Parts: sequence; structure tokens; C-alpha cells
Amino acid sequence: MERRSFLKASAALGCAATVTGCKTSSDDANVIPPQPPVDEKMTWSACLCNCGSNCPLKVFSVDGKIVRIEGDDEGDDAFGNHQVRACARGRSNRKRVYNPDRIQYPMKRIGKRGEGKFERISWEQASAEIGAKLKGIYDNYGPRSVYAMYGTGAYYDVNGGNSWRHMLSVMGGYLGYYGSYSSAQVGRIFPLVYGSGARSTVSELQHSDFCLFFGYNPLEIRQSGSGEGYEYAYYKEKNNIKTVIIDCRYSDTIAGKGTEFHPCRPGTDAALCAGIAHHLITMNLIDETFLKEKVYGFRDEPAMPEKDLEALPYERSYEAYILGTGELDSQPKTPEWAEKICGIPAANIRSIANQLAAAKAPYLMGGYGIQRQANGENNSWAVAALCMLVGALGKRGTTTGHMSNSAKALYTSGLASLTGTSSAEKAKISVFTWPDAIRNGKEMTAFKDGVQLPGHDDANPVDGKLDADIKAIINVASNTLINQHSDCFGTAEILEDDTLCELIVVSENHMTPSAKFADYLLPDTTWLETDDIANQSYSAGAMSVITPLTKAVDPLFESRCAYDVCADIAKAMGVSAEYSQGRADLQATLDAYYESKVAPMDEQFPTTYTEFQQQGIVKKFSESTVNDCALYDYVNTPDAEVNTPSGKIELFSNKVDLMNKNWQKPDFAFDPADVEHGHFITPIPAYIVTWEGYEDPYTRDDYPLQLIGHHTKGRTHSSFHSVKWLREAVHDAIWLNPQDAVGFTDNDWVIVEGPARDGYPGRKVKIQARLSQRIMPGVASIPQGAWFEPEGDIDVGGCVNTLTAYRPSPISKANPQHTNRVKIYKA
Repeated sequence: MERRSFLKASAALGCAATVTGCKTSSDDANVIPPQPPVDEKMTWSACLCNCGSNCPLKVFSVDGKIVRIEGDDEGDDAFGNHQVRACARGRSNRKRVYNPDRIQYPMKRIGKRGEGKFERISWEQASAEIGAKLKGIYDNYGPRSVYAMYGTGAYYDVNGGNSWRHMLSVMGGYLGYYGSYSSAQVGRIFPLVYGSGARSTVSELQHSDFCLFFGYNPLEIRQSGSGEGYEYAYYKEKNNIKTVIIDCRYSDTIAGKGTEFHPCRPGTDAALCAGIAHHLITMNLIDETFLKEKVYGFRDEPAMPEKDLEALPYERSYEAYILGTGELDSQPKTPEWAEKICGIPAANIRSIANQLAAAKAPYLMGGYGIQRQANGENNSWAVAALCMLVGALGKRGTTTGHMSNSAKALYTSGLASLTGTSSAEKAKISVFTWPDAIRNGKEMTAFKDGVQLPGHDDANPVDGKLDADIKAIINVASNTLINQHSDCFGTAEILEDDTLCELIVVSENHMTPSAKFADYLLPDTTWLETDDIANQSYSAGAMSVITPLTKAVDPLFESRCAYDVCADIAKAMGVSAEYSQGRADLQATLDAYYESKVAPMDEQFPTTYTEFQQQGIVKKFSESTVNDCALYDYVNTPDAEVNTPSGKIELFSNKVDLMNKNWQKPDFAFDPADVEHGHFITPIPAYIVTWEGYEDPYTRDDYPLQLIGHHTKGRTHSSFHSVKWLREAVHDAIWLNPQDAVGFTDNDWVIVEGPARDGYPGRKVKIQARLSQRIMPGVASIPQGAWFEPEGDIDVGGCVNTLTAYRPSPISKANPQHTNRVKIYKA
């Protein structure tokens, strides 16, 4: 029996019965009036935050109000037919819809930008004024002055950022970005080393016999009932896979049987990998054949005139660096050397190396935390080097050191695939460097700042200027404007000056810290109030799911979906016909998109979008094949090549070497002459001493603790922060080891203070302390994503990014947000 039929039947039985209460002196019973049947409506929606899994939701409403939310319960839940169950965040979406901090109507800034003072305006006024100002910026400064900000808090196929980017594209384009705040360093270095992103799926684990993870924590960061965490746990238990995890924090992923844990200091993963590599090389545990045939730069290399490559002398090779006979230094990278840096005993480093060498199909992975460092590119590259040394590439059960990929048996392509529009402006900046593009974009260059100009080619880079300042920011479902960027106080200072960036438009559900910096603040519909389509997202594992979003209730207050808002702004700018492309409205666009791009993917899809909404989700499980194993074709095909200058996987990267020759070193970079192995670009994955890293001689005495941020089950980045249910379930507090608590105890309020840097005073955060043996001595960690809330010069909201530096990393020009030194004292 269906749940709705059961409820109606139960209600009908209740009407036929007389319910008697406690006996009184009267002969009459206390009669409870019969209740009418509940007419409950169920619609499908999805949780579209940036966790990597757009989990489908069953939304139940009565009389136009959402009463509860359930997860996917279809299928028998045997693996391969399993349910895509939502986590606590997905199930709390009713509270997100009815949150008291919802933005209710369009507003225009009054007073100083960032104060959060607004006046209510009509949608007509908002569309007209935004259209006029945006068109003026296009006319006066050109499309490079308009920046569509990175933001992933609403993964719609049609609405959200897709609609806004489509609108900007028909206006002539916009300044783009490369990278992401999650994975910019590894996303930049791996294509240089492997010739591609080179990622295996999680399901390759079924062929593995050993896992070696560096800072990878799938059971907390990938919670979906069909995501990486679920698949990892399933295959680990099924095949009894031995797992070794390197981390500075004892995460939930570590807390299981068959898992070996080694605490490692933040930012020192490349040193640890070098120590492992030294043992592998000196004990003859490497795969010499693989290194010779498939890898470039392990030892010396002959000239390749056909590829325009000069001979590589031995002293520049990776082995020379590890053995201490290379050009960088004369220090052998022994396990004893690595122990002093990373904190893992030399005997344990040798044990890890021996287990790696003994495995038939080791699955090595670096979590994204190890690459959000000042030397993050080299940390990720060093993990990849271990894969190369033991030949653990291109064979079933292995991966490349990168985070896992999704199988994508079904994967929708988004609005741009229907409209065919894309930005005509091809210039891009690193996702992290937009503040520089506000202050001095005209002088940003390719070599100094990583600007990618039209025709960009890493093999033959040409320097040049961006030659434009950002004058308008379009911020859609993104808290990156303040909260998720570095140095919140410093970023706020830049944005407060409206003579620099002249227009900031924010489309949002809630009054986030970033929303307070809007010139125009537009109330977007929530995921449960919008018709759309959602794919499985990027880390949902082997079970693909496509969800038809059907609004459970009419949009609250004056909120409107992005597609309609952008249609009105496009009309105000005179590009209405280009935006609509002859389609009358959102419904017509969804119909066309579904019928041309979604339905043809699989026979499970009905003919029309309306039928899809009535039917509900479509799921498809993807059995693991050789296509899910990264580099399988390259490794198993004689004379095959990858897209690198040498045609091989590169332990010595010719492109990175070229970057180093052209690099203009920033003021904050260490000079190798002053600090051993200082902050510079190396053509091999060397360990580099960085500012505010473990070995920084200038800050480690006065600021004795290294600070990182960690993900929790109560937020996805900053999404869901204002949901009280989740704040009660997952308490925000700074984790630190009891031996590092001087002058305060557990649950005390403390001040976390960083060093003065880049002309700014030391930043401060007020937060409660959580003393725990689950974090190694010398390290502290704040749950990332808490909302920035300044009171004077102290952030009382507990945002870890208040304390992080705006100092782009050397290769990818990306966010080094786990490289921090702090001191902590009682508030």
C-alpha cells in the first residue's frame, strides 16, 4: 500500500471510531472529534549544495506547506540497486526553506557597502537598474570587467549560475576563472604531469588490495548514500582492504577496523613522500621497467629533438633529489630526515613504504586538504610520484593520487548545451585572484599572476596583461565573496570601496556574510520551490541518479527563480531575444532541454519533462570497467603517449620548469638563500619550506600552532550554517590537543590570533575550545564554513578564513588556506 493510501485509510478508520478519554462523574465520554483524511502531496526535489552528491529528496506537503522530507527509498537497497539516501543536511531542508534569515524581497544597498543596510525595492526597479548599470559597465569597460564569481551552492541544470552565465554570454561574455577553491592546485599540476586530470573511480577499489590515503576522509566529506564514502566503506569491508591513512586529525574514516593511522604535520606531505621514496629506491623496491618506459625524469633523459627537448642531466632528476645528489640540495631524503619534518617515526615511514611495495594493486589518493597549502601543488605531485615509483598506474585497482572520479553512467550537460552559448571573452584568472583583479587587474600578467589570455598554451606561454579591472561582480548562491575567501577582514576592506568594483549583484536565499556586500540583493527560490533537473553531481559514485525537481510549494515571499530574473534583466539590456531564443518561459526551456539533452540518454526516461516529473527519479548503476581506471590505455598500449612535452608521465615537468624560469617571485616568498629549500617553483615534486609552514623560522616561536580547517557533517562549506538543527547537532569549536591548552580548558572561549602579514595586523577569531586526543600536538583545526561575524577587530562567528592569508600558491595561483600559524589564549 502506498503511504498516501495508508494515511487516508487510517484517517477513515479514525472517523468511524469513538475515542473515549478518562471516565468522569458524568456518564458521557470525552469524545475527540473525528479528523478528516490528510491530503498529503509528494514531489521530488534534491539537495543541490556543493558536497558532490545531489541526493534526491521526497518532499511531503499539506495545504501548501512542507511538513517533512524523506530520502530515496526505492530499490531493494542491495549494492548495485542501492538507495541514494540523503544525510542530515539533506533531510534538514525544510528548516532551510522556512529559515528566519530568508531574503524575502529585492533590496538595494543604502549606506556603506558591507554594513548590511538595505531598502526594499520592486522587481521592476531591480531589473531596470541592474540592467542599466551592467550595460553601462559593458559599454565603458568591456566584458573583461564583468566577473561571474565562482560559486556552487545551487547545482541546477537550468537555473542558478547557468541562467546568469547564459545572460552574460549573450551580452558579449565575461571574465572567466580556472580552478576551484576545493582543488585548484591538484587540478593545475596533474594535467602538467599526466597530460590530463587522470582520475580513477572509487569503484576501482574492488580490484585493490591496499589503500594509502593522504588527508582523505570520505566518510565525512562524501556522506551521500551513494557517494564515495559509501562505496569506500562497502568495498573495504567486502574485500577486507588494508588501509593506511595519513592525517593530522583522527577523522571518522580512520575510526574503523583494518585502518592504520599516522599523524602527520600539515604541509609536510611532500617530505613524507620523499622519505618513503628514499626507502623504495635504496631497497630496490621500485618498478624499473615502468619508470623507464612510461615515466620521464626519474633519472637522466636523452635529448628528444623531435619533441624539441634538450637532454636532462642526472642532477636534475627526481632520483638525484631523493638521494641528495641533485641540483636543489645535497640532503638525502632519508626516513630520518622526513621524520624531523612530518612527525612520523622513521620506522613507520619504512613500514608504509614496505606495505606499498608489497601491494599488487595499491590505491593511492591525496585528499584536497594536502593541496590547499602554500606548497600544495608539490604535495599532490609527491603522492603521484609514489604511484609512479611502484608502477601503480594504469592497472585495475589503482589510481593516480588524485581524488576519485564519478562513474557518470548518466550525466546531464546543463543549460549551455541547449543554448549553445558560451562566453566570447576567453581571458581567465585563477579562481583565487579576483581581489587583485579588482585593485589592479590592468597590470596583472600571465607570468606574474597566472592570467590566461586567449590562445593560452602552457607549452609555449606568452606573457601579456589582463588590461582590465573588475568593475562588476555577479555572485549567485556563493559565499565566496567574503566567507570562503582568505582574510575576511582584508577582503571586506577591498569590497567596501565602491569606486573600485562599481556593482555587486548577489542572488541568494539567506542573509549570508557575502549577501551583506551586495549593491542589489535578489531573493532566489530554494531548491524545494523550483522546477528544474539535477544530475548526480561530481562525486556520487557508480550509482547515477537524475532527479526531476518539482516545486513542493509556491516560492515564499517575493523570491523568484534565476531563469525568470535573468530574462527580465536581459530585456532591460536589450538582449531579450538572444536570451530566450524563441522559448516563451522557463517551462518551455525545461521542456526543450529535457527532450533534447536528457531523455535521449536512456530508455528509462519518459518522453516529456512533465511525465518525468510524474514518474520521479531515474537511476542507473555503472559496473566498473577499464575505462574507470585512469591511464589504463596509456600504460597498456605500446608506444602510447600522453599530452606532455615528453609524451610520458613526467616526474620532471618541462612545463613547470618553464614556469619557474618565467616566474616573478612575490614579496612573501622565501628566498632559498635565506631559508633552506625556500618557497619557489621546482620542476620535480620537492618538499618546500613555506611561510607559516611547520619550519617557518619567522613565525613558529611566537605562533606555535599550525592551523587548518576541516569539514563537518553539519555544513557543506558554508551552506546550512543558519539551520539551527545542524548547529545543535554539530558544535563549532576549535580542535586542539590537551597538551597545547595553556591557560584554558575544554569549552572555554578563546581567542585565536595569527601573525601580522602583508601590511595587516594579526587577525583574531573568538571561538570555544574543544580539547581532544583526536588531533595531533602542535596542530589546531576549526570547522570550515562558519559565517564571518565581525565585532570590531575580532570575528565572533568562528570563520577559519578570517585567519588565512591572501597569498596565492606559486603554480596555480590558488588558495593556500591550510597554511597558517596561530597562538591561542583565553578570551
